[in-house]
Amino acid sequence: MPSNSPTDAALRRRLTELCVHIPCGGIRGPIQRPSLMFPKFPVRWQSCRDEDFPEKWEGHDVSRHYDLCVICFRATAGGCSRWAWLACNECRVINESIGCRWGFRPFALGRHSLMNGIGVRNGSSEERQAAALQRLAEFRRGDRDIRNWRRVEYRRMAASFDPLADVPLAAWQQEWPPSASASADAFARLLGN
Repeated sequence: MPSNSPTDAALRRRLTELCVHIPCGGIRGPIQRPSLMFPKFPVRWQSCRDEDFPEKWEGHDVSRHYDLCVICFRATAGGCSRWAWLACNECRVINESIGCRWGFRPFALGRHSLMNGIGVRNGSSEERQAAALQRLAEFRRGDRDIRNWRRVEYRRMAASFDPLADVPLAAWQQEWPPSASASADAFARLLGN
């Protein structure tokens, strides 16, 4: 299988910084660039799902370092480990705060089930194991509310840009600055408050 197509190669020459790919909402572009201090430092490319042959990073769980937060779509989250967060720090704090009031976190914002307190304990009763397996199955299916939210909220925000563009992440964040109040606003609208 080829490592990239002519289209991918042209894209990788054209983009010189991390960009939000408006059609899919993924962040793509060079992660590391050679510098005067480290001229031979390899460039690592972060792909989005719309590329013909997305880059796969050997030795990493996930071949992405940055993603838009799944709640506010302003700050970045993610990382190349299965132990990375899907939401920015501000949104995670709000999620935890709501969880303290409600007695459960409204959203599983960790990439790995254990980050969300979802796991099956050996030695627990059959009922507890069955309940834990049910929660694990629900986690694997993904959060329908978050998927629906993405369809509405990301599209609303992306409408500010050319629908086929790669918008530099800095320009995206200039239009949609990350902040505690932006995260609170996103949660209020997501939860219908």
